Amino acid sequence: MNKTIVFMTSAFFLAGCQSIYTAQTTLPIKEKNPGEQSIPKYQEFINSGDLLPIQYVVDIKGNTIDLTNNKKRKLVILFATCCPDSNRAVKALNKSPLLNDPAVDVIAIDREETNEDVIKWRDKNNIRVPLATDINRSIYQQFAVGGIPRLITVGKDNRVIKMNLAEEQEQLKLIQW
Repeated sequence: MNKTIVFMTSAFFLAGCQSIYTAQTTLPIKEKNPGEQSIPKYQEFINSGDLLPIQYVVDIKGNTIDLTNNKKRKLVILFATCCPDSNRAVKALNKSPLLNDPAVDVIAIDREETNEDVIKWRDKNNIRVPLATDINRSIYQQFAVGGIPRLITVGKDNRVIKMNLAEEQEQLKLIQW
């Protein structure tokens, strides 16, 4: 068997829902041991208290969504339709009362897929969550090197409250306001 293929397969397995490209170039950071300070699994570029690095996104319908609205909290989800953890998180959010909360704006941003692909996935899965795409990762790379889905809560002041890598079960329990 070709050694490159073995490495790519191993890297893809280790990186979870990473693309093959990212899995080849990014190695996960060591998990924390009991008693150690929490170390992210992948390098992250934002912290609690930072301003949200994006001001607006264009959804799959072509509407501009203003993320600077200081009257509402925001929940930003970074995901990919090909990732089982992402599918579970968005489908859970789709059934959550949070989606109908008038005090919260929600946007799920898919990385590396076209609007057409995301629309097909949305329609197939009856998703009501507002969706946008980040085909070249220009949005995603402002948050982290790897790992999805990411649930990012943002206060009315547009400061990040918490960013969670939500690979576990019951992902919505990670949302912290």
